[in-house]
Amino acid sequence: MVPSASDFLHTSQNADGGWGYLPGQASAVEPTSAAIMGLRDEPKGQSAVEGALSWLSAAQNGDGGWGVARGAVSGWQTGWAILALAAAQGTGDAVTRGTNWLLKVKPAEAQRDDMQKLEATLAIDFTLRGWPWLPGEATWIEPTCLAVLALCAVTRTNESDARVAEAVRYLKDRRCRPGGWNVGNPVMFSQSLPPRTHPTALAVLALSRAAPEQLLPEDLSALRADMRSDGGALALASGLLALRERGDDDAVAAARLAEIQLADGSWNSNVYHTAFALILERGGI
Repeated sequence: MVPSASDFLHTSQNADGGWGYLPGQASAVEPTSAAIMGLRDEPKGQSAVEGALSWLSAAQNGDGGWGVARGAVSGWQTGWAILALAAAQGTGDAVTRGTNWLLKVKPAEAQRDDMQKLEATLAIDFTLRGWPWLPGEATWIEPTCLAVLALCAVTRTNESDARVAEAVRYLKDRRCRPGGWNVGNPVMFSQSLPPRTHPTALAVLALSRAAPEQLLPEDLSALRADMRSDGGALALASGLLALRERGDDDAVAAARLAEIQLADGSWNSNVYHTAFALILERGGI
């Protein structure tokens, strides 16, 4: 029998219950969370998921967040961990603590004089808060979208609703001129930056949950164009996931994704890429 994506995940799981980005690497929060999301509805995957949930719970820091791996400083991986725990277990103490960390984390704040100069140059509103990769750093599209998805997956509060609403304004402000999103600012040195697939896909997913009326047809057009141009496994899987969230699809991209699956069932022999493709197969985040 030809190995499947789930077979690859099963064989690449570490003895401690987690996954590294590549087989044999130390367990990390992002690939472990993505693998949980990909395997959670598979009957034969329950033992693997239980082991992964145990590892993920043990990897939570005392401040409530998660870092790149066990013992690392809390950062953007917290969004992934909340998504995985909420999907597999529902609400609980770990999710609550993680949510509180997301709501309290602070990005860098520019001084007012610097802010005015940057706003004039980059044509963006620096007063709007997204989320940083790590506390105290500048905000970026991908960690902001993961945080929004995580907050939309848990019990809503007035505080989380207000934070998500500000993040929606942040995403609108950072939209690229032709639609879609780059990794951060839409302009650099007075030049417009092109949209890229993975941040655009995450933004489409986040806005679909938080404020679907804010999505534009141009966002999906930009997503489709760069997804086909990129042609990589992560771009294709995340792009298709976002399109299907909107009730759309791309047969050419889906065929290409199937073509580049390796004989061991993986994409690029990469746990994270393979888990993303499996999440797509299972119906979404």
